[in-house]
Amino acid sequence: MNRDLFLNGFIDRIAKRFNLNVDLAFEILAIAAVLDQTFDEVMDNVSTLENGNGSHDGGMDGIYVDEEYAVMHVFQIKSGANPGDNILAKFINDYRNLFVFGNLAQLPLNTKVNKAFETYQALAQAGRAIETQLHFVFGGEITPQNRDIAKRHLDANERLSIYDRNDLYQQIESLIAENRKRKPVDFSFMAQKSNIAFKSDPQALISFQIQNVKAINFRLAALDLCQLLDKEKAINQRIDSVFSDNIRGFLDYNKTNKKIRETLESDYAEYFPFLNNGITVIAEQVKIPKEMQAGLYPIETKNPVIVNGLQTTHVIYEVYKKNAIDLENVYVLVRLYETTDPELVSKITDATNTQSPINFRDKISNKNFNLYTKTLFELNGIGYLTKRGDTFENSFSRALSESIHADHLLKFWYASFYEKPELAKNSKAKVLEDIFEATSNKTHLLHPLFSGTADSVIYAQLLRTYQLYRFVVAQRNQTELCSEFIVYADELFCYGLYKLGDVHLPNAYQKIHAAIEQAIIVEKARYTSKGLTYSHNTYFKSAKSRYDLDSLMGFIESSPLH
Repeated sequence: MNRDLFLNGFIDRIAKRFNLNVDLAFEILAIAAVLDQTFDEVMDNVSTLENGNGSHDGGMDGIYVDEEYAVMHVFQIKSGANPGDNILAKFINDYRNLFVFGNLAQLPLNTKVNKAFETYQALAQAGRAIETQLHFVFGGEITPQNRDIAKRHLDANERLSIYDRNDLYQQIESLIAENRKRKPVDFSFMAQKSNIAFKSDPQALISFQIQNVKAINFRLAALDLCQLLDKEKAINQRIDSVFSDNIRGFLDYNKTNKKIRETLESDYAEYFPFLNNGITVIAEQVKIPKEMQAGLYPIETKNPVIVNGLQTTHVIYEVYKKNAIDLENVYVLVRLYETTDPELVSKITDATNTQSPINFRDKISNKNFNLYTKTLFELNGIGYLTKRGDTFENSFSRALSESIHADHLLKFWYASFYEKPELAKNSKAKVLEDIFEATSNKTHLLHPLFSGTADSVIYAQLLRTYQLYRFVVAQRNQTELCSEFIVYADELFCYGLYKLGDVHLPNAYQKIHAAIEQAIIVEKARYTSKGLTYSHNTYFKSAKSRYDLDSLMGFIESSPLH
């Protein structure tokens, strides 16, 4: 099967790239596919492997904590053919022991797991409600023999997702598809007329125009919405392309999506438009009927894109594929806009998706500075990945050599050349938002760097940042050099190496290491004297960590505009 040729090809290359056995290589592939991160980033920051083995991992193969949005992904991955009732139960119990009961079993934890555990504790103590997603991936397929086992665990744990080999392949296909150009789609929305207005004027549309932008609000049969997805799939071989401007992917059956499905499959499904906010669609062209036509209100559109309501639409379509009868007499509220102005599309997308973080990585992916940077990095044998799915697109030449996602590198540029390591550690989203603003705002301090001109100094700075970052990670992964604080301090180390300039990196690293160690001793004593508990996580996210290093190393603030 092409699926197995494809997956096995990745596994073999990952095994050679990182000197792993095929089972561990499968773990890296699975985590990268679910999180859409490069294999290097998974090895460095998500996998619980330490020095090539999984000892003291707390029963988990990968942990990713997004502190800014209080979301945690926990992975258990088995290359075997079946999920296994006991294996799934143990995964849930291991998760609960560590993250629900605070390591009640007092398991020894390696530095990677301990860092994730302390980060999770800090979020909880700060009063954050953490959304946890548990991912179990296995190397076989869901079959009639193991389907009941999987279903029982899924029903019992709303946080849990189970992926078999087919799901993993489809996830990778979907990521790759993000880079494929969408073929044109023409579709007519059949707006439903009022069932309470006067028969002489059975209104269906609320339509208006502001400058050159048309807007139409109407009620649509859920089955008609599914016809759009059927057409999208027929033309573009997938449905994801109809969400091409949406800022987030389908969140599987999390709590909200389960409630949507329960409503659609319930006896009160006809109340759906009262219980759901509906969807927002933007099209390049919209043709509005001036009056009812043969009792209908057809609205012709060209290339409609759902920019809000992805979750709703996905769940409706899943119900449709399972049993279309459940959607009879179910309607969806639709807000439709006609515009090709990318800035307005962006504003509408942002404004209608306030319940989820804005993905600024996607927003800056096609900016000119990124295109120049990609070329420079490829000339140096490095994959510079700017879009979702880049990890798997042309991966043998990029993601399986040296590679890094643009958003990750830009965070470390912000920490080093822009001299804000604590801000970079606190919020990658705010870093990307600041850079996104700099690409178009001529008054922004960073505009000369990110305006996209060919002669900007940013390209050389980003290449140097990558070199510093890779060196810091390599030092962190060497156990003999590892201090207890080192896994928290990547951003500050990159900052310190940058400030020391063009020097012998190993010697420079040792100087910075010693300075940070000295600063921590003083900081711990200060906390102890006040009866407080010191935390590495808190210290390195504070400006004091930078001030302390500046003082000990004699660093003076400078500008990146050179």
